[in-house]
Amino acid sequence: MKTINRTAITITPKQPYIEWANSFDDAEKYDKPHATTILIPDKYDEFNYEKFIKETYKQIFEGELESWMADRDVWPKKRDYKTFNKWFDVLCSDMTWDYGDRDVEHEEF
Repeated sequence: MKTINRTAITITPKQPYIEWANSFDDAEKYDKPHATTILIPDKYDEFNYEKFIKETYKQIFEGELESWMADRDVWPKKRDYKTFNKWFDVLCSDMTWDYGDRDVEHEEF
């Protein structure tokens, strides 16, 4: 067992996101817990991760919206920091364990 030398944040949807996701007639219903975990850059840690969130919330917000519905026309128009905090919780993990037995692979998006 190894640790990963980076701080991670986990993004979990709140009720406004769930209601938005469930508002589409032709989409699957949001009925299972969902979370996104992000390894943040080395210059941020458990003491200043909020700075990273403030700098990247729009990217994170749009990534979460796109993971459910790719059509940007149906995304909420207001996607400021205040709305991000109404739609998502952020949990910081200062210790990340790697229980895998192979090297971590990276993909570019």
